[in-house]
Amino acid sequence: GSRGAAGAAAWQVRSLEVEPLHVCVARHLLNFGERSWLAEVRSGQARDLLPRLIDEVGERAAGLTFMDHRGTRFHDELHLLERLGLPAGSMNTICDNVLHPGAPVFLWEEARPSSNDGDGRCVGRSATVWSLPEFMAGGEGEIEDWMAFERYAPRPGRSSGASARPAAAAATVRREAVWRRGSVE
Repeated sequence: GSRGAAGAAAWQVRSLEVEPLHVCVARHLLNFGERSWLAEVRSGQARDLLPRLIDEVGERAAGLTFMDHRGTRFHDELHLLERLGLPAGSMNTICDNVLHPGAPVFLWEEARPSSNDGDGRCVGRSATVWSLPEFMAGGEGEIEDWMAFERYAPRPGRSSGASARPAAAAATVRREAVWRRGSVE
C-alpha cells in the first residue's frame, strides 16, 4: 500500500476474526511491525461485522476477500457481500479449506461457468480450484485440501440456484456433523 498526500493509506486491510486469541496476536504483530495504520483486526463473525463495514467504507470498496475458515459458509458470506454492495467490480476472492471441511454449495455456484453469451462462450465468473497439502499436516499422512480463486464479476439477475442445491446442502449438513463430532454416526 502507499500513503496519500495527507499520510492516509491508499488502501486498508480489514480482518474479521472469530477467535479472540487470533485478534490479539494479529493486533500485536501489526503494532510490533508499526503497520497498525494499514490494517485493522476486528473480533466477530462476518455476518455481524460486514453490515457495519459498508457504513464505514462505502459501496464497491472490497477489492480482495480471503476466506479461511470452515468452508460451508463461503457462499453465504459471498452472497452477503453482494447484497451489501461491497464487492468492487473486479474483486478477487480466495477461499481456503474448500475440500476439508468442504464447500459444496460455493463450488456448485462459483466453480462452473454461469451462463453463455448465445455464441457458446462462457460469461460471468468461474472459480479456479487448486489442490494443495494442508498447512501443518505434513508427514506420511499428508492431507489434501483445495483453495479456490475467483475474479468477481456481478451476475445480473442472479438466481438462488435452490433447485440445484439439495444434494450439496445435504453434503454440507453431513460434513458439519462430522466436523463437530469427529466421526459419522
